[in-house]
Amino acid sequence: MSSTEILLTNMHADLEFNEIQITTMPRIEVEKIINVLLLRKQKRYSQFELSFLMGQRDFYVRDAEDPKHTLVYTIPFTNIFRQIFNCNVQAIVPNINGTPSYLINISEALDEAGNTIYRAERKFEDGTIEFIVTFGTEEKDLQLEFVEPTELISEQEVEDWVLGKVESGYFDVAKNALQVFNDCNLELSGTIRPLFLANALKTCNGTKGLPKLNKKKDRNGRFVYEVV
Repeated sequence: MSSTEILLTNMHADLEFNEIQITTMPRIEVEKIINVLLLRKQKRYSQFELSFLMGQRDFYVRDAEDPKHTLVYTIPFTNIFRQIFNCNVQAIVPNINGTPSYLINISEALDEAGNTIYRAERKFEDGTIEFIVTFGTEEKDLQLEFVEPTELISEQEVEDWVLGKVESGYFDVAKNALQVFNDCNLELSGTIRPLFLANALKTCNGTKGLPKLNKKKDRNGRFVYEVV
């Protein structure tokens, strides 16, 4: 856990949490959402950034992580998550019949700003409670701090890379965000924020002499980018 996350957890420690009942989805779906939440925090991806890499609307992950929402991650997303996080299926899909047996408890509280904060815990048969994570709604342009020092590729470098790819014919064939992100990672030496790539693709809107990339859904329901 990073120093920032420890600070946030300590801030939430003074809040009065009340357990809520999740009736909108099965337990396995609740735990899958929590597993993906933990994976994205490890990668330092915001809710918006993961939505972008999944090829979904901006607030897809925000809604999926809302315990009171009905949205769940369908089966096709499991393979997409495996590609994004470079993990196995077991890291995403829980074994709810494993030993020791436990239940997932979700509690909520309001912070000083009136925002809803959720806390997830495992409650085992012997009464032991294990904290998992606190979470809530994030700002779209949130940039989570990296745990270890890393060389972050600047937003301008990412934008220059995208413009170069447009000129080279790279986008003559439609590409989804994850494909573009992976190719960008291969060619630029350093860490790339998905937010910077999303902003760079958005700048290609045909104004001020810039090329225009068309954003549309493919047959798999993912947004793809292609030169008009």
